[in-house]
Amino acid sequence: MDLKKAAEVQRKLLTKLILKWDERDVHLVAGADFGYDNRERNVGASIVVFKIPEFELVEISSAFQEVKIPYIPGFLSFREGPVFLEAYRKMKNKPDVTLIDGNGIAHPRQMGLASFVGVVLDICTIGCAKSAFYPFIMPLDQRGAYSYFTNKERKRVGICLRTRDKAKPIFVSPGHRVDFKWAMKIVLNCSKFRIPEPLREAHKRARQMFQ
Repeated sequence: MDLKKAAEVQRKLLTKLILKWDERDVHLVAGADFGYDNRERNVGASIVVFKIPEFELVEISSAFQEVKIPYIPGFLSFREGPVFLEAYRKMKNKPDVTLIDGNGIAHPRQMGLASFVGVVLDICTIGCAKSAFYPFIMPLDQRGAYSYFTNKERKRVGICLRTRDKAKPIFVSPGHRVDFKWAMKIVLNCSKFRIPEPLREAHKRARQMFQ
């Protein structure tokens, strides 16, 4: 893999990034997660679509591909992006927002997986990560408490968000076609527990892919 060319692709996509909310109504929210076989020779993408606020499961889509690129920090989008695109394009019920297990603009070139696929498909995406990419300040213990975190240039790139009282926070970053306020609001509206429901279901199905 030519990392210089890959970084240049990310920088070109960055010129198309939109971090504004278009005031759309949100009825369908998808969650996307990924699974690997034991030797990491194959990767699968699981996408589930929920009707909100009923949390009714509307559609499930999946795809499998051979892993062609090793895991390299900062370039995960080239490893998991293609299989996500395949699974997304199969879907009949296109979501208003897609939550992705990974980062959006909380990335060295502001082009994490959520931003990458969001710009490629020009869809609204939000990155939801379980661990932090950048240093952060722990928010208060109650649900809805949050703190912003910044990248090395001190630019705001994400939110450390408490989605349940006294639970560990998650790390939310806008992907594409959404701002910080709405990214946080949508994630909270989709969360009964620590992880938003669409992502919880996608994660469960992703773990079962190669069993």
